[in-house]
Amino acid sequence: MVGRVSAPIDTVLGIDTPEHLLFRVRIAGPVRRLFAWTIDLMVRIFIFWAIAMVVGIISAATSLTGIGSGFVLLLVFALDWFYFVVFELITGGRSPGKMWLKLRVVRENGLPITWRESALRNLLRAADLMLLAANAVLPLGPIVMALDPKFRRLGDFVAGTIVVVEEPAKVQVQETLAPDPTVDLPAGLPIHRDDLEALELFVHRAQMSDARREELARIVAPEYARRLGLPEPKNASGFLAALWARSQDPKRRMI
Repeated sequence: MVGRVSAPIDTVLGIDTPEHLLFRVRIAGPVRRLFAWTIDLMVRIFIFWAIAMVVGIISAATSLTGIGSGFVLLLVFALDWFYFVVFELITGGRSPGKMWLKLRVVRENGLPITWRESALRNLLRAADLMLLAANAVLPLGPIVMALDPKFRRLGDFVAGTIVVVEEPAKVQVQETLAPDPTVDLPAGLPIHRDDLEALELFVHRAQMSDARREELARIVAPEYARRLGLPEPKNASGFLAALWARSQDPKRRMI
């Protein structure tokens, strides 16, 4: 499930994974993507120029001008249609221009793209270049991107992809879920090592909404309450947090 945001510029997109972890990515805007495309254009021109020079020298030395011309045409075709696909597959969704501006192509669920998504989005690059209107040729790609809150072009719509900004990871202070002070636990707790690991992961899982945390806690809290001979807790997440906090005293747990 992909969360929605209302900000049209520098959009931050919330993605909820199947493991119920919420992470946020910033969608790349049209200007930044245009700069990346310009860099890729210059890279392609350089590749073409370098190879064409070598082919020209070889053709002149061997009198194979016709073959050299055919090779140059094949090179133009390959650079137009396979340049982005090859780089995106090798580098995990990045072309040289995207690397320079710290951009990456991913699927809308945040997962890396495969050859299918890369091929689909890049086959439609030609459709992004023109729009016939009033006997004039206008760029269609920027118009479509400007109208979409996720700044997707036609290829992104078809392939189900988005372009995100790779921002440096920020170290967050680990927060602990506050225990419910009303929970009256017995002196000895039948808590085993596996239980402790699971409880610790739960109480330190900061990237989760309160509703989702309580929903998950209600699945296991009644089982722990049954072991301890306690009634089913009303605040399931607070009960588990209290259980974990008490279990940190080695004298009060039985492993």
